[in-house]
Amino acid sequence: MSLNKLTQYFKQQVAPGEWPLLLASFLYFFFLLSGYFLIRSIREQMGVVAGVENYHWLFLGTLLVTLAIQPIYGRIVSKYTRRVFLPYIYGFFALVILVFWLCFHYFGITKGLARSFFIFISVYNVFIVSLFWSFMADVYTKSQGKRLFGLIASGGSAGGIVGPLLGVVLVDVVGAINLIFVSFLCMLLVLCMLFIVRRHASDSQVDRSAPMGGSSIEGFKLIFESKLLQQIALMTVLATFLGSLLYTLQGIYVSQYVEAGNQQTKAFNQINLITNSLTLFFQLVLTPYLLQRVKIHKTLAILPTLLVFVFALIGMVPIIYVVLGGIIIQRSGAYGIMKPPTDWLFTGLDAKTKYKFKNFLDTVVYRTGDTLAQWIIKGITTITKNIHVLAAVGVILAIWWVRNAWRVGKLADEHYKNNGRSEKPLSD
Repeated sequence: MSLNKLTQYFKQQVAPGEWPLLLASFLYFFFLLSGYFLIRSIREQMGVVAGVENYHWLFLGTLLVTLAIQPIYGRIVSKYTRRVFLPYIYGFFALVILVFWLCFHYFGITKGLARSFFIFISVYNVFIVSLFWSFMADVYTKSQGKRLFGLIASGGSAGGIVGPLLGVVLVDVVGAINLIFVSFLCMLLVLCMLFIVRRHASDSQVDRSAPMGGSSIEGFKLIFESKLLQQIALMTVLATFLGSLLYTLQGIYVSQYVEAGNQQTKAFNQINLITNSLTLFFQLVLTPYLLQRVKIHKTLAILPTLLVFVFALIGMVPIIYVVLGGIIIQRSGAYGIMKPPTDWLFTGLDAKTKYKFKNFLDTVVYRTGDTLAQWIIKGITTITKNIHVLAAVGVILAIWWVRNAWRVGKLADEHYKNNGRSEKPLSD
């Protein structure tokens, strides 16, 4: 794209008075994900320190903490506006990150601290992005969101690349644990951007109709009313199980073949850097093409089909590079290829399904799937530690996911046709 065309594009998308708010929102998301991906690599290292054989306990702890927080979070969001409570929530997260940094310096890397840090980051990452987009829905009107949310989202994608890149560059200079302090500084910058957004948005029309979502119980009831929602829930469980299986294999191979400490942190940062770069490519180039040119059931089946070959290759060539390549394909495909069409499925459904079932899907189903997967994997590895067996399980589940994804797309197509909506313009 030429400079003139790029300039014209921005002129069409952004009104002159929107630039200060847009820039602050972009930087808000940029610093948020930069800070998160800096400490995500340390979370992975702490999981290895806690023991790959204990992953099932770590994920169970994550699920229990998530379920415990849900009613507290629901009470806060029902009583206060996001403009009021967001600075306190982000401030709390920043404080906890700082406390962990101090504890690691004072007590060293103990298994107890490693487990606590792993669970905290696993819960933390569920909330920060959801809170960000909820706030954006309050700050921007619907018409502004159509023009500007793509540009704002690119700030998060850029942060997802810069964070791991900083980790790779800084880990040998300051050490892995001090990356936690760098993440804390990013959270302070997030707070600064948050206050700037609030100031610039003070005269903007706030979309008061932006829904807060429903309780997990209400979302659970909706599953029994629709075959489509049942298949979407199954798709989430299968995707989560295969991701957990690759995550376990990653932990096994990294703990065996990569030196503990800074080298493991660097390896995880390199994985995140490649993953996020591929995700950005998929989001900007491949997925928009697929959404406009390929039927939804075929688009949804792409990633599980790839994973059939990934697990088959792991079974035939069980070496670290194949395993790490597999998790890069799975993660980048999950966010770059699967998430846009999966989110699109909800655009033609009623508001109750969008906000109540989807909340249930993104929290309870996702974390329950994680936890069950780890306990099942623990059971398999207790019986046999043969990588070929785990790979065979992955192939079988990936084939099941292909069939399930195909079914989801067909059911969605049928639903939209019955409700007078064509499946063809997926980008609407």
